[in-house]
Amino acid sequence: MSEHNHDECCGHDHNQDMEEEVLVFEDEEGNRYLADCILEIDEETYYLLYPEEQEGEIEVDAVVFRVDLDDSGTEVLVEVDNDDEIAKIEKVLEELDQEEDIDEEDEEDEEDEEDKE
Repeated sequence: MSEHNHDECCGHDHNQDMEEEVLVFEDEEGNRYLADCILEIDEETYYLLYPEEQEGEIEVDAVVFRVDLDDSGTEVLVEVDNDDEIAKIEKVLEELDQEEDIDEEDEEDEEDEEDKE
């Protein structure tokens, strides 16, 4: 299993209002993307980016970028297009979703216990 931890992740509801500070990236064409989730997996940093402007409630797939260093040592984002690497990221996201579901269930159980008292 891959080692991982996450700095920020919104729970993957990409249409909710974000109260936290959100990273915004702009590409060469002026398109703006929001960093919805930042993951650390096997000593690599990944950003899941979504277009800033979405029409309606359309589900949009994330564009996954890995932080690499260019020849001068500057951090750059490189789009991930390797199927094995994407599968590894999807597995970690599924694990995070399962952990989140368990946490929500625990909170609901605690609330139910408090209501009984």
